[in-house]
Amino acid sequence: MTTQLSSLGKRLRSLRKERNLTQRNLAQQAGISVNAVSLIERDEISPSVTTLQSLAGALNVRVSYFFDVDTVARTIFLTAQDRPALTGKGVTIETLGHRLTGQQMEPFVITLEPGAESGQQPVIHTGHEFVYCLQGKIEYNVDSTIFSLSQGDMLMFEASQPHYWRNASAEPTTVLVMLQSSDESENSVRRHFPAHPSLTHLDQSNNT
Repeated sequence: MTTQLSSLGKRLRSLRKERNLTQRNLAQQAGISVNAVSLIERDEISPSVTTLQSLAGALNVRVSYFFDVDTVARTIFLTAQDRPALTGKGVTIETLGHRLTGQQMEPFVITLEPGAESGQQPVIHTGHEFVYCLQGKIEYNVDSTIFSLSQGDMLMFEASQPHYWRNASAEPTTVLVMLQSSDESENSVRRHFPAHPSLTHLDQSNNT
């Protein structure tokens, strides 16, 4: 347990900053004191299980995120209301399930506010990428070729090509994105969503 807790403070601090929360914001959402958050982040106290659960709930991750414990499942079921999500910089990312044994496909529903984009740095990862526009419009730049997708349009490409995306319209856009990799699925997700490094640890309490 001591070895696991040694990095808990760093993980908590990193995740809090990723969510653009102050220590006071996090304390209020978790129902604990600001001093407790500060002490935990400095690894000066070991939080109780209850406190960890409160912090995980406030940050929308599994408790295991703090200990880097990987879990797998054979079947995943999520209702529309229970999809874990992250929101930041005009982008909402909902994961549709991961942690299957040997899983090679990572599905997401992504909602982009007008002007939201993946960033100036092109994304490159292994495997293939599938995009289906559910609502609105999205531009995908794949190896300097621009593809404009409207509702019902799809795009699939080898993800080793540099690519990035943006919502250039005046309305929100929602797309279904599937990332496929035969050897480094989690790394592909992290490269595709560099601003959300905790994405692969979103709470999935409905896994069975």
